Amino acid sequence: MAVSEQRRPVPRRRPDRPLPWYRRTWVHALIGLLIAVLTVTFAGQRATAGARATLDDRLEHAGAGADAAMVGVESEQLAAVRSVAFTQGISNSLATRDGAELNRIVTPLQANSTVPMVDVVDPSGRVLLAVRSKGAPAPVASHHGLRLLNQSLRNANGPIGGRYSEVVIFRNGPTLTTVGPIMAGNRPVGAVLAMTPLADVLGRESQEVGADLTAYDVNGDPIATTTTFVPKKLDRDTARGLIAGGATETRYVWADHREKLGRLIVEHTADAVLGVSLEDDSNVTGRAVSAYVAVGLIATVAIIATFWARFTRERNRDAFLREEPEE
Repeated sequence: MAVSEQRRPVPRRRPDRPLPWYRRTWVHALIGLLIAVLTVTFAGQRATAGARATLDDRLEHAGAGADAAMVGVESEQLAAVRSVAFTQGISNSLATRDGAELNRIVTPLQANSTVPMVDVVDPSGRVLLAVRSKGAPAPVASHHGLRLLNQSLRNANGPIGGRYSEVVIFRNGPTLTTVGPIMAGNRPVGAVLAMTPLADVLGRESQEVGADLTAYDVNGDPIATTTTFVPKKLDRDTARGLIAGGATETRYVWADHREKLGRLIVEHTADAVLGVSLEDDSNVTGRAVSAYVAVGLIATVAIIATFWARFTRERNRDAFLREEPEE
């Protein structure tokens, strides 16, 4: 047999040896799966934390805006009190208990203001005239014993002229009240009270700041709210700590409604606790980001697997052609 007719020797394949564990496919797949799970979880947690931080920042700004808006309501009530107290003839009409003249003077002033309730009282607190806007609570016969009224009359000749604002809880509900004395010379002959239900004040401010508002008293009981649910009672010590100047608190007031708690400032004084709440959808954002990351990883693995399968097929075919013996 000629040398040229001899068959080429077929290379002898090495016997297959078991691969070490760290080179096995299932180990690599398990590590990849673990990394993918950690990546998806971390991305979701970071997205949730970022959305919640944005929500908290929005709540804090809404609380500051609500306190600023409260100053505006106080200014409107103070303007109404001043317009009544300094109108010519009001002191004589009050001193003589002339109801018709009081009505002629006060009613147009109340109608031209944004204040829904104006009362004119004598020094004992008896209501001589009560003017109400449509839908406002009904008037009472007397404000006798009202601390804010006594303080106004007592300090009528003081540095701020006896004009004060405060949240007062009447029998018909909590009310933002501004009071000022009516003077005859240097002697107070009565007082005028401009009042707005606190629920109406919070409703107006809620539209301005774009969040739900709730006021809590010193015992932590909700006294006025714009929410569609009944807010949880606030811990008494927490409420008093906030009114005393403590740091803002955060809690879930109902279901997934997140609430920031701080002070309700009236006339530069903390009168109550103000809660600002919005629905917390940060977990929805986190789940959405996790889903996007998971889809991205699956798509990446699919693309890499496709190219790897094509590469492996081509490599195996070339190896087979090289190893095939010639006849």
